[in-house]
Amino acid sequence: MSHEHIYRVASSGWLHCNGHQVQDVPAWPQLDHSALVVLDLDDIFTDVWRFEGKTDYAAALVEKRVRTQGLVEGAAHVVVHKLVKVPGGFQVYFSALSLELWQRCTQWAAEQADHCLVMTAAGLLCHGVKAGSARIVLSQRRLMCFAQSDEGMVFGSTQALGSGASAIASAAQVITGNYSAVLSRLGADAVEWGTLWSTQPADVDTCVGVVRNALGGAPQVLGTTELLFAGERVHTVLPTLARDAAGRHALNPLLERVAWRSERWVAPIAVLTAVVGLVLAIAGVLLGQMADQQRESGRAQRSELAALNERIQAVSTVDAPQKLLPVAEFSKALDEGARHDPVAFMALLKSASGRDIRIQRVRLEPPSGLARVRAFRVDGVAPLGASASVTRWVSELAAAGWTLKAVEPTYSVPGAFSYELVATSGASAPGTVKP
Repeated sequence: MSHEHIYRVASSGWLHCNGHQVQDVPAWPQLDHSALVVLDLDDIFTDVWRFEGKTDYAAALVEKRVRTQGLVEGAAHVVVHKLVKVPGGFQVYFSALSLELWQRCTQWAAEQADHCLVMTAAGLLCHGVKAGSARIVLSQRRLMCFAQSDEGMVFGSTQALGSGASAIASAAQVITGNYSAVLSRLGADAVEWGTLWSTQPADVDTCVGVVRNALGGAPQVLGTTELLFAGERVHTVLPTLARDAAGRHALNPLLERVAWRSERWVAPIAVLTAVVGLVLAIAGVLLGQMADQQRESGRAQRSELAALNERIQAVSTVDAPQKLLPVAEFSKALDEGARHDPVAFMALLKSASGRDIRIQRVRLEPPSGLARVRAFRVDGVAPLGASASVTRWVSELAAAGWTLKAVEPTYSVPGAFSYELVATSGASAPGTVKP
């Protein structure tokens, strides 16, 4: 379906709008397509009333007052368009139509082969009008105004009496005069003008001029669609407003409204699904390429690591050249000789012994048994009661890099002691230690 089928139901009959064409059709036609039906009837009572109590009973309270005042012939069905809470109660913007008309509309819509939503012109008037804004629409020779401010909602409707330009101008002056305080407070930028249905461009210009003078500025004009009907040009915002308001202001049960809306979502969802699928496919390709690059990089790193391990193994298994072995042995001997230099060692003993301890003999012991290290054997004598001096002597030698082991004294005189001193591994040569 390339175009939405819109039906306008007026006192003069039914009009079918499709594309840019308008045709007269019999009332209650049998349809094979989806349609939006707008009841633009003079005998539908619309107003804004205020009540106290809970908003849950709004429709019942309105129906009772409508029935009591006889505003609708016979039993009435109330359609609540908007509810606003105000201090001490609430306001309700509603349409009351005869129960017979409502039943006929809902039964006819249910009998059609496709979804048909029925709504009133009053629902289109308020749709999208938020707090702090207003909308004025012209439907043939009838003007309607709806406004919502911080103080609540207002609604007004007036019919031009006569067919001349002065009659439509008077109607516009009445509608703007009755609500001039609200409209002026909102300002021209917050007021929308819409031509719901008109074949007279002069009427539109006259009304817009009156509204401009009342507001002190031009209102926001809703974009109209130009239709052809019996050789005349119809200016209307009906198709746009009907499509926008159908899901919220249709008289049909909620399930039918949701079903109609879901059909409009099929194409966008299909496009969105296709776009998401394309994006996911591209993302999959990119992720696959990134994974291939990561795998290739991992293989290269593993190859480098294997080559490095091979080089390490090759180096660790290489034997030292035979001609370097004497050099290594000579270096080792030099290190041993430096650590066991007797001159340096004697200087160290002299510094550590002080005046109390006398060194009797020093001898460099060769390696013996399982021991593979050389040791100095030191025999000395300490005065009786000079244990502190011996302790200090041992501490200084240990600090100089020697490990001391007490052995059986060589001399039997009082205060005699003997120690074996082994150079600590990694210690400097004794000659490098300051006395």
